[in-house]
Amino acid sequence: MPTIKDIAVRAGVSHGTVSNVLNKRGNVSAEKIQLVEQAARELGYKINAQAQQLRAGATRKVCVILPGIGICRYSDFYTGLEETLRSHGFELELTCTDHLVHNEKYAVKKALSRNPAALVIISSMVRNKGFYTEGNHLVFVEQKPKNLPKDAVVAAFDYEKAGRDMAARCVRQGYKNIAILCGNSNDSNRKTFVNGAVSVLDDSDCEYRCFACDDEMSLLESFCILNEKAGFDGVIAAGEEDVRFLKKALDYCPGRSMPDVYALCSKNMAPAEGIIRYSLNYRQLGRRTAEYIMRDYQGREEEKAAGSLELDGSQIQPAMIRMENEGFLAESLPSMAVSASHADTIHFLTIQNSTSQAIRFLLPKFSQETGIRVNMISVAYDELHTMAEACCQNSSYDLIRIDMAWLSELGKRIYQPLDENAEAVKRLKTRILPNLFKNYSRIGEGFYAFPLDACVQMFFYRKDLFENELIKREYFETYKKKLQIPKDFAAYNEIARFFSRKYNPDSPTRFGTAVTFGRTFLAGCDFLPRYRAGGKSIFDPNGRVNILTGEMREAFESYLETCSCSNGEMYQWWQESTRQFSEGDTAMHIVFSNYASSMIRDLGSRIMGKVGYANVPGGQPLLGGGAVGLSVSSSRREQSLRFLEWLYRRDIAEMICYMGGYIGSREIADNLEIQKRYPWMEHMEQAFSSGWRHYHTDGNPNFREFAFEDILGKAVRSAASGTQDAETALRRAQQECDRLFGRE
Repeated sequence: MPTIKDIAVRAGVSHGTVSNVLNKRGNVSAEKIQLVEQAARELGYKINAQAQQLRAGATRKVCVILPGIGICRYSDFYTGLEETLRSHGFELELTCTDHLVHNEKYAVKKALSRNPAALVIISSMVRNKGFYTEGNHLVFVEQKPKNLPKDAVVAAFDYEKAGRDMAARCVRQGYKNIAILCGNSNDSNRKTFVNGAVSVLDDSDCEYRCFACDDEMSLLESFCILNEKAGFDGVIAAGEEDVRFLKKALDYCPGRSMPDVYALCSKNMAPAEGIIRYSLNYRQLGRRTAEYIMRDYQGREEEKAAGSLELDGSQIQPAMIRMENEGFLAESLPSMAVSASHADTIHFLTIQNSTSQAIRFLLPKFSQETGIRVNMISVAYDELHTMAEACCQNSSYDLIRIDMAWLSELGKRIYQPLDENAEAVKRLKTRILPNLFKNYSRIGEGFYAFPLDACVQMFFYRKDLFENELIKREYFETYKKKLQIPKDFAAYNEIARFFSRKYNPDSPTRFGTAVTFGRTFLAGCDFLPRYRAGGKSIFDPNGRVNILTGEMREAFESYLETCSCSNGEMYQWWQESTRQFSEGDTAMHIVFSNYASSMIRDLGSRIMGKVGYANVPGGQPLLGGGAVGLSVSSSRREQSLRFLEWLYRRDIAEMICYMGGYIGSREIADNLEIQKRYPWMEHMEQAFSSGWRHYHTDGNPNFREFAFEDILGKAVRSAASGTQDAETALRRAQQECDRLFGRE
């Protein structure tokens, strides 16, 4: 294998320069980085990552010991742990013990010999008899053996609450004879689970019997349950594997029927057939465990850097990683008799987009559950505004979705006010991100609607380019500063120029950014975050709309500079500019979050796995999407609220997300499967918190937000397309504002 010396000779640089390049340190020019990397490739040199880590003086290995990876909850836990740790440069080593204590002891000794950053164990031990000791950075998951070291960390759910919840559900359902299938009740979590269930059943009229055994004997216990003479009408199972044994036993019991089964299950996309799931999000538990390990590791590294070279167990603070149970899916809606009467049909007016498409696919499920039919009419954006205005007079619709930018203008005229103390409204509010209500639900002091396809502008960038060492070095040599996520639009434009071949012939992309200004309201939305970042109001002290200001002119100049780093196409909708970004020829893009899913779904996407995201420069993203409320003309209030409750139910909200939509559900924050597919979803709540759309218009009752955005958008489009200079476009926009929003 070639050596560093060989590379130095081939590249014509010093031995130290090669070392700095390969180890990503030191101040090396872009030219020399290229020479060294090319020489290394030509000689077939491969960096030894482990040796590189040892030279850095730190081990970033995490050893994981599980009973088995074939059990769904363990597999989900490992997935969440592995995805998070690997994305932060940690290496994982997995060993499975097959539930055998002697295998666990051997695996632990082997793991500790590697001096890992942490050792994560799902233990098969009931009691720790001096085997596990302090100072080894131990994290125990799910099962908690007795007599653990004081510095050991435990990551778990509330199993006692799970047992209570499931037993209470069975009591409510009227079961009289219940089997509790709990596997090995010596396991601490299963014992706690059974105690929780029994505490509820002891106070009820239900008879119950516990079936506890090692996993190998669960099949025999399943036969016993199915052949019970008195007959069980309900089964509470401590895991999905117990249900598999029950189903297998049923194949050999002709004439027997399966009782209703309630089971603790790891959260996943598809519900297991034939069981009522009580969900525990093991993938999220894995992620939380990984986050703890990274914080603990970073703290130890910082202490070492401060001069403390040795850390004993007394320096590590004990911790408990406690996860909330997700529990049952929302209670099924009460069935209604299926009828052909007109009263059982809801008429729903909405916009054509990915969210409405997903809802349409799911509507048969709602009709099956409730007997209520939904007649959904989805139309284009422009047509929706015209139809919504007509609904102010008279409407045949029960539910109407309008753009949230129209809410202050149209909301009170087309919606029935909602009582926030009504039970259905209170239940709905618990399922929706709380920071959405201000902009999507309230008009003044009244509550009128719920967010539907809420979205917010976000900054997307090519992470592979921003993290490329050679590109970073070239940027530093050009601008004498680091290439990093831009905090303001001056930095954004600077980076856009660097990634535009018009200004930088060596750029890896043709264009630095994409813009969307082909229609007036699109142009207004694309532009407004720049003006808002300056903190200046559009109103003067007398309430007059005044856009002939220095701040507005500066924002126009900034936007036109951005346009010069784009391909100049007058895109008519955001999908078009987003498609340009997904094709890989653009370095950055600012777009509403509900269009970002197309970056992943497009078959022609060349940037999958390469997309980074952050808040928009200047920190003033525009809010978008719509709100849905009950039409003032509707007489189907109860049916309409039933539909909205169903729409925001966790399983329905998640299915909408899987299909590329979004309805502002707070449940999505813990769904790592969705976040893996659409990683910016994790950032949504934070982005919504800084977003804005509505203006304070108390000083000008004639002001209309949507009309203002249209006027400003005309000026932006005229300037960006070159049909008018910026000053002329602004002056004409000011004249139109005076005409429509004048105080007289």
